[in-house]
Formats: sequence, C-alpha cells, structure tokens
Amino acid sequence: MSIITLGGLSGGGSRDLGPAVAQALNADYVDRLILADVARHVGATVEALHQREERPPTRGERLSRLLQRILERSAVTGAGGDPYFGPGVAAFLTEEYEDIPQATITRGHELEDDTYIEAIQKVVTEMAEGGNVVFVGRGAYVILRDMPNVLRVGIEARLEDRIATIMARERLEHDDAARVIDERDRARDYYFKKFFNIDDSDDPSLFHFVINTSDVSRDYAVDLIVAACKAQQDGTLEPTKVGTVA
Repeated sequence: MSIITLGGLSGGGSRDLGPAVAQALNADYVDRLILADVARHVGATVEALHQREERPPTRGERLSRLLQRILERSAVTGAGGDPYFGPGVAAFLTEEYEDIPQATITRGHELEDDTYIEAIQKVVTEMAEGGNVVFVGRGAYVILRDMPNVLRVGIEARLEDRIATIMARERLEHDDAARVIDERDRARDYYFKKFFNIDDSDDPSLFHFVINTSDVSRDYAVDLIVAACKAQQDGTLEPTKVGTVA
C-alpha cells in the first residue's frame, strides 16, 4: 500500500514529480487542482456511479465518492451556502495558501479555524487510509506524520529555478513570478504556523529525506521516491538501531 506525501515551496517541483510518482506506483494523485475538479463534479459523478455499476469506477470517480462521503458527514457542509463552493471543506482544500483568509484572530474566527483544520485532517487521513495515494500540498506530510506507512519527501530548488518554473507554468514575467513566489512562501509559512504550530515547514526532520530538484533530474527523483517507497514496504528503509553502550 503506497502512501506518499510531497512537500515543498512553490515552484520546487512537487507538482511535476507527483503525477509521475503516482503513475509509476499505479496510485491516485491528489493535489489542490485535482480536489478542485472533484469538488465541482462530485455530485454528478457520484450519481453516475450508480448508473454504471457494470464497470469498475475510475480513480477520479473513487476520489469523488470518497470526498462526497466526507463532505456529507462534515459539519462544515451545513455552514451555509453551497457546500462545494461556500465556506466548506472543498473551498478550503482547493485554495492557494495566499487565498486563505488571514483575519485578525477572534473567538469566532478561532472556532471557524478549528472546523477547517478538522475537516482537512479528516479528508487527508481518510484518503490515506484507503492507500495507494500520492499527496502534494495541504500539509499532508504533517497531518500524516504519525502514520508509520507514509513516506514523507521534501522537495526544494534554488530560487531562480523556482522562478523559472512559475514563469513557464503560469506565463509570468520574471519579476511577477518572483513576487508570486514570495507571496506564496509567506502565506505557506502563515498556514503552517497557524494550523500546525510549525515555524519552519521545510525542517528536514519532518521528512524521510529531501530532494533538491535543481541538482537532481526529474526521472532520477521519481526513481528515488519509488525505490524508497518499496524499501519502506519491505522494511529496509528504516536505519539500523545502534545499541546502547553500558
């Protein structure tokens, strides 16, 4: 059962590696954009499942069905407005870090925060319990850090390489891409501090290992992650315990 979390700064390469790792392991791939698409189509997709029972559901349909079940049980779906686009878990899951409100803390706002983080933890945990999934973002490597069968991989890159990635992906000029990265980095720091009480979201101790995509090719990085996943499953990933000297 493969469960992998990829975490790192915007433009570091997580979104490029995630789908490739998932394909190599025949696993589901989950990131912010995938969840957004599922949230928009979940009702119709789940209804369609009942009409197509003669064939196995696709990965997207399985993800839709799981998210629908979580949404139906979650208290946030009754918070008013459309449960997929209002103040519910799907809207929270699918926002960029910088889009998450950073309001002044009040008692009511704290209660709303509690609801949000409870919902995101529920979604990520239940998806992980289903197995065979690759997560990118949403703090999954923190949420799942106590699950022994989860491989936590950090992804980083030099700033200029991150800027080049954002320029190509989002068709931005250099200065605009640099500004986007700065805003996302600061928002990501706020997110991890606010919801997980973590000052350094890139602390190497949060991961099994960290890959620098400025110095390691995409294909080699994928092979390394897949090999580590298999080593974790057969018990050879963990270091040998050194005996205590009396």
